[in-house]
Amino acid sequence: MANKKSAVRRFFKISGIFLGIIVFAFLGFLGLMSAMDYRPDPVEFVAISGSSKPFPDSARSFTFLSWNIGYAGLGKESDFFFDGGTGVRQTKEITDKNAKGIYDFLQANDSIDFIMLQEVDKDSKRTYYMDESASIAGLFPQRISSFALNYDCAFVPQPLGNPYGKCVAGLQSLSPYGPLSSRRIALAADAAWPVGLFMLDRCLLEWKFNMGNGKQLIVYNLHLSAYDDGTVKQQQMDTLKKYITAEYKKGNYVIVGGDWNQYPPDYTVPVMKQKDAIAQIGVPADFPENGWHWGVDRNTPSNRKLETPFDPEKTDKIVIDYFLTSPNVRIDWVKTSDLNFAYSDHQPVMMRVTLQ
Repeated sequence: MANKKSAVRRFFKISGIFLGIIVFAFLGFLGLMSAMDYRPDPVEFVAISGSSKPFPDSARSFTFLSWNIGYAGLGKESDFFFDGGTGVRQTKEITDKNAKGIYDFLQANDSIDFIMLQEVDKDSKRTYYMDESASIAGLFPQRISSFALNYDCAFVPQPLGNPYGKCVAGLQSLSPYGPLSSRRIALAADAAWPVGLFMLDRCLLEWKFNMGNGKQLIVYNLHLSAYDDGTVKQQQMDTLKKYITAEYKKGNYVIVGGDWNQYPPDYTVPVMKQKDAIAQIGVPADFPENGWHWGVDRNTPSNRKLETPFDPEKTDKIVIDYFLTSPNVRIDWVKTSDLNFAYSDHQPVMMRVTLQ
């Protein structure tokens, strides 16, 4: 009987030691990741690289292209573990195929004045550590490029058994015209500590251009939070509103484009056949104030769900990528290019505007 009690005590002692080691290792991992955590300032100037020409004094009409390129890892073959699928990354061959398709499309539309991209990788395991930002900038030697980091994590541990690993990515904007300034403006983070250690640090990429009439053209590239109940997105929208209304009150022209991860005003949400990882919320029609204009192609989906690889008949398709302009900017046309989600889970959206 004594031997049996002794064995039980040894079992609990060994189990306690083993559990203590696990807890210590976990806390050590969180401590290390906290020490390495990306902590940007609320507002930072970001580099402007490449060649440019002066902003045209007499031009009144400009074209824009916004595209979440899905880091060339979320093409038609992909599902994604965060969206209810199981995929973590594609093969190198498919990733390279997606990247080439994205690059070819961008080059075929090199007449666009402003190109605004989201989910551009710089050094990530998910894309085999290719520098997509440098490759895209290299496609346009006569354009300037700015890159704003919004994801910098040395190791994302999910999913267990096949972790996401290192991820360095962000927003990239390109134009033949050189801006007066290029800034990264911080938005509310996706999540609090410790989950936030492994999530994106959202931001706006802001460009300012001097106009010949004494005004400025302000262009914002954005990518808002995806996997929240709408609370974080509301905080991010509040920050966006503060900046864009302040610029408009100065008499400036304001244009915002990107992946909003929410539906545009007055959008009829389709019936979902699959799990929807995005909270079904929409932007109020009077955001940020009455009189602003929404540049939306409501007839062509800009995003598809990633619970399974793309199936034109079964996969849910929605609109969450579009533009917003201040009241002194007229939207001439907006069109989403239907690529059948061949290279990304998002489709490129183009717009032409006239400054009034």
